Formats: sequence, C-alpha cells, structure tokens
Amino acid sequence: MNAEELLRRYVAGERDFTGVKMPGVRLMGINLSGIILREADLSNAYLDWSTLGYADLRRANLRGARLGEAALNGANLEGADLSHVICGQTSLSEVNLSHAKLRKAKLTETSFFDSNLSYADFTGAYDFSIRRCKGAIFCETIMPDGSIRSEG
Repeated sequence: MNAEELLRRYVAGERDFTGVKMPGVRLMGINLSGIILREADLSNAYLDWSTLGYADLRRANLRGARLGEAALNGANLEGADLSHVICGQTSLSEVNLSHAKLRKAKLTETSFFDSNLSYADFTGAYDFSIRRCKGAIFCETIMPDGSIRSEG
C-alpha cells in the first residue's frame, strides 16, 4: 500500500490498517486521528506535523520515523518500537507507551504529560526532559542513563 491509497481509504471512512507495510512512507501534515495501525511497519516514515490523536499503534514499528511537531495525544503505542525516532516539539500526552522502545530516540521538547511510561525503554534517548512528564506513570521505566524509575 502507498500513501495515496491509505489516504483515499481513510477519507472514505476506513480506519483499520492493521499490519500494513509502509516503510519510509511520507504522510506529513496529515490528520489521521483514530486510525488503526496496529503491528504496522512505518519504519523510517515521515510523519512530521501529522495528527495521530487516539491512533492505535500497538506493536507498530516506527523505528527511525520522523515525528517533528506531530500530535499523538491519546494514542496507544503499547509495545511499539520508536527506537531512533526524531521528535521535536512532539506531543505524546495522555499516550500509552507501556513496554515501548524509545532507545536512542531524539526527544527535543517532546511532552509526555499524563502518559503511561510503564516498562518503556528510553536507553540512550537524547534530550529527554523529566519536566515534560508531569502526571506520567513510571513503573520499571528504563531512563536514558539506564537507571530504573518507578513512581506515579
């Protein structure tokens, strides 16, 4: 599937794209709120300025994706691989990131307010700020320096 087909089907009302394989896809500045991309391969995708609010991205492969200024508020990213993602002013508020991998992710000005970060792995993540995690849940969360954090 390519970007044009996904957008055409999404606009027509289809939401479930479970397991779709779209590495390197360019979906910049697109509103895909409520889309289901569970177990999808979106590695190295360009999702800058996109809206993926309340999207189901459980166990999705977003390794190396670009999420600059993207809005994923309320999304479910449980078990997703976000290793090496590039974020900048990205909103990951009220997101379920339990068991997600964010290894070596670039998280410049990325907010995790009220998010579930239980068992998430931030090993080696860049520009992670605890100040942008107000209300977040930490349970056995691996922090960028390798320490384990549990609270909230």
